[in-house]
Amino acid sequence: MKIEKKKNKGLDLEWKVIIPSSSINLKLDEKYKDLAKNVKIPGFRPGKVPVNIIKKRFSQSVISEILDTVINENLRNAFLDKKIRPSVQPSVDIEKYEEGKDLTLNVKIQKMPEVKDFDLKTISLEKSNLNIREEDISNTLNDIAKKHERFVPLTKKRSSLDGDLVLFDYEGKIDNKKFENGSGKDETVVLGSNKYIPGYEEQMVGLNIGDDKEIKVKFPDDYREKSLAGKDASFHIKIKDIQERVKKIAIDDQLAKEVGEKSLQNLKEKIQDKMNNEFKTLSFLKMRRQATEMLLKKLNFELPSRMVDDEINFLKSNSKDKKEKEIEDLAKRRVKLGVIISSISEKNKIIVEDSDLTKSVVEEAKKYPGQEQQVVKFYKENPSMMNNLRGVALEEKVMNFVVNSCKKIEKKCTMDELFNSDFLKEEKSEISRKKKEVK
Repeated sequence: MKIEKKKNKGLDLEWKVIIPSSSINLKLDEKYKDLAKNVKIPGFRPGKVPVNIIKKRFSQSVISEILDTVINENLRNAFLDKKIRPSVQPSVDIEKYEEGKDLTLNVKIQKMPEVKDFDLKTISLEKSNLNIREEDISNTLNDIAKKHERFVPLTKKRSSLDGDLVLFDYEGKIDNKKFENGSGKDETVVLGSNKYIPGYEEQMVGLNIGDDKEIKVKFPDDYREKSLAGKDASFHIKIKDIQERVKKIAIDDQLAKEVGEKSLQNLKEKIQDKMNNEFKTLSFLKMRRQATEMLLKKLNFELPSRMVDDEINFLKSNSKDKKEKEIEDLAKRRVKLGVIISSISEKNKIIVEDSDLTKSVVEEAKKYPGQEQQVVKFYKENPSMMNNLRGVALEEKVMNFVVNSCKKIEKKCTMDELFNSDFLKEEKSEISRKKKEVK
């Protein structure tokens, strides 16, 4: 193969490539002979079809297949020989080719940039260690008590109110006919919890123990049971018991047992363990983000424009609400970080093993409770999606290596103090949002 350099500027290369006919003809002859042995053509015995007939019938597809193989093999060898890593698939145009003659190509390549060697030990990260205060555990216990539901029999006879726990039997009908799964006994519902379809619980307010009532509702148009969606129904209900919610629950062994622990002491220990685990996760996340920013700041190199363009197009198709400049900046950041991660993994021989990929699939499946098996199956049956997950697993492994390699400055702090870090703004915002929803 002969290579003539037409352009060599920055990351961009352009070659005129000539692949000699001899290497192409050899593969063409092998393919034609293979077809002649196996193809079935009327009028010829198997394995006795003349090569000229094979060429006449199949030359177009055979030449296309062989040229593709020859081009890929030659370019791959050239890149290895010249130590070139293309950032994206090279652009290849066939300028001239006739069967039996040399193949002339125009090849445009955009290289991966060289990232200078960088001593990770020169990066200092703040490693937060948890300082658990008694008030932190008390605050958590108070939150558990506030959210916990405990009901007791009515002290005075009265009709049902929002927030009461009601025990009842029911029988449903549509067009005056019973329907499947439309009846039940000893059902319970907390009025106002919206457990049942709209209008159901509201009509149970104001009833007394022993009361019977006919309530009328309409199943929502998007109801999970399609045969009932959008239909009017009536339910005959009988109230069997009413219990009221305990307004202030004491923090004691009873509370601990009701939330699944043996005693209050066990509950406190579980809270402390959970705090420690959550803190370690967030502390590491903070260090990882800090390390990422340091790497992006300290390492500068030319970005492969075609990678940036591809990332911009991807972000545009998935981020309709972002502005042009915002998308461009994010694309450049992601490409730059990707190049850095690739460089660190290569220089330190960090690879994604089967166990890493399995862990990534499991972590992804955890995001869809109840559908874990379907998620695992989806990735097994979709190699392209599994390849995307491989990239995620590599980034995870490389960034763990980076954080562990950096210098650490130890600092004790509370969970609240940890959340004051700029690197945990997203998590702090999410917690604030959830607290508002609870209120």
